[in-house]
Amino acid sequence: MMNIIREDFFHFLWEHLHFSQPALSTTHGRKVEIIHPGYPHTGDGPDYRYAKIRLDGLLFYGDVELHKKSSEWLQHGHHRDSRYEKVILHVVVQDDFHRKNVTASDGTGIPTLELRSALPANLARLWRSFHQPERLPCAGQVSAIPEDYVQSVTTRWDEYYFQYRLNRMLTHYPAHLPLSAGWKRMIRRGIFEGLGYHKNQACMVRLADTLEETNGSIHGKKELQLTVGFLLRKSGLTGHSDAIVTRNEWDFSACRPANQPAARIRQAAEISLLLQKTTPADWLQNPPEKMWKNISTLRETPSPGRQRQLVLLHNVVLPSVYLLGKWTQKQSVCREAEKSWARQHIPLPKKISATLEVTGFPEGDHAFRLATLHHFKYFCKPRRCGECDIMKYLVQA
Repeated sequence: MMNIIREDFFHFLWEHLHFSQPALSTTHGRKVEIIHPGYPHTGDGPDYRYAKIRLDGLLFYGDVELHKKSSEWLQHGHHRDSRYEKVILHVVVQDDFHRKNVTASDGTGIPTLELRSALPANLARLWRSFHQPERLPCAGQVSAIPEDYVQSVTTRWDEYYFQYRLNRMLTHYPAHLPLSAGWKRMIRRGIFEGLGYHKNQACMVRLADTLEETNGSIHGKKELQLTVGFLLRKSGLTGHSDAIVTRNEWDFSACRPANQPAARIRQAAEISLLLQKTTPADWLQNPPEKMWKNISTLRETPSPGRQRQLVLLHNVVLPSVYLLGKWTQKQSVCREAEKSWARQHIPLPKKISATLEVTGFPEGDHAFRLATLHHFKYFCKPRRCGECDIMKYLVQA
C-alpha cells in the first residue's frame, strides 16, 4: 500500500471520505466518527482546518494533519511547531509508531487514525490511473459503470453547465441600466467574449464596452465601416494613441486567419449593429434560434463558422433569452430557450472525443454537448476527480 499511494491522492480520499467509515478507531481504540473532514489549507500549518470529529462520542472541532506514516510527524518537525497545537486528529495510511501518539509543541497527545485497512480495495488501480498524465484517471473503467448511471451523470453536467452560463451572462449585466439597454449590453458583451475564444476574451469584452462611447452617433451607409474602424483603433492593433488595449495583450498564437483578432473584431462589430436593430420584444415574440440565424448570417463580413455560431447560440444567446423571459415573467420564453438548449448537437474536438472513447464512455448525446467539453476542461484536465460522480462511483465500487 505504501508503494502505491502518494500523499496528494491520500488527501483526495480523505477530503471526499472515500473509505470505509463504520468501525473506525484510533490506534488507542477510541471510536472515531467523521462529521466533517475539514477544509483544505494550502498555506503553512495543518492540512485541514475546521474539521468536526467525534471521539468516543465527544465532538471536537479543530485541525487535521495527514501523512503516509506516523513518523513523518516528527520528520516534519510538527512536534516543535505551535501551528499544530489545534490538531485534533493525525490521519495516516500506516502507523509505524506502534500505537504511540504523536504530541503537539505544548506536550498534548494527538490521537492517530490509521486508514490502511479502510481504504478502497481497488485503490492500486485507481492510483496508477490518477498519475498517468496522458490518460484520464477513469480511463478504461467507465465501461464497467451502468449506462443509466453514466447518463444521469452527464445530464447533471448539462444542468450544471446551463446554470454556469446563466451566471456567466449575469456578470455581464449592468444593473444600473433600464432592462432593454442592460439586456442588449449583456448579450453584446457575451458575443464579443465568445468571439475572443479563451485567450482573447478579456480584450474583446473591453472593446465591447467602448461602443458606449459612440452613444449611437454612428449612422448611415458607412455605419459598419466606421464601427470597425473605431474598434480597431481602440484595440491597439493599428497603433493609435487612444487604444484601450495594447497589441501585446492579444494572443496570436496558433490562430488561423479566420480567428485572428482583427477578423473577430469585424464579425463582432456587424453582429453588434444587427443586434442593436432588434428589441427585447422581438426576442420575446420570436424563436431565439431564428433570431440568432438572422443576426449571425452576416451581410458584409465573412460570418463565423457554423460551429462557432452554434457555440454562441448555446453559450450566449439562449441563456440571455432565458434570463429575459425570467425577468419579464414570460415562462413560455424560458421554456423555449430550454427546449432549444436541449436540441444542442455540437461535435466535440476530435482529441476530446477520442479521449472519451478510450475512457469507455458509451455512445450518447454527451459527445455533442458543450457541458462535456466544459467538464473535461475544468474538471478532468486539472484532476478535480473528487468533484466528479464518475470517480466517486469507481472509488466506492
